[in-house]
Amino acid sequence: MTYQIKPLDATTKAASFSCGHAQLDDYINRYASQDVRRNIARVFVATPANNPQQLAGFFTLSAGSVSCTSLPESLAKKLSHYPIPVALIGRLAVDASFQGKGLGSILLADACQKVVQASSVLAVAGIIVDAKDEQAVAFYKHFGFVPLPASANRMLLPASVLFGK
Repeated sequence: MTYQIKPLDATTKAASFSCGHAQLDDYINRYASQDVRRNIARVFVATPANNPQQLAGFFTLSAGSVSCTSLPESLAKKLSHYPIPVALIGRLAVDASFQGKGLGSILLADACQKVVQASSVLAVAGIIVDAKDEQAVAFYKHFGFVPLPASANRMLLPASVLFGK
């Protein structure tokens, strides 16, 4: 199946979205458009190419920072001791009817590509995610994310992996 990934807009029908996690379902239905209007997050949605109003999945991106001391020692020793700029994937979810078909990987790749594009004008040391459960931790580890020492569910994709350096 082919997907179109675009910014959230009024034509996307999120009411029927169900990924199996009530907080994520509630977010896309009630808060996502507010976050976009308030400049808190950018929300991107995936829709099937043959049904551009159906919401198959989504992710959010925003800017953030982490303390150098919260990073793995191998990274922290290379960086300054003030807050380190990062991109944050705040949420990433796939509707239950599209799960197991690779859409999560497509969404993550698109999010990473957007961060790489933004890095030409905005410095980031990597991408942070807060994995919601062990299955999500395994998903992100598969793509090179490493757990941060203070929390196994808070993970970082270092710039060296993101930018291939």
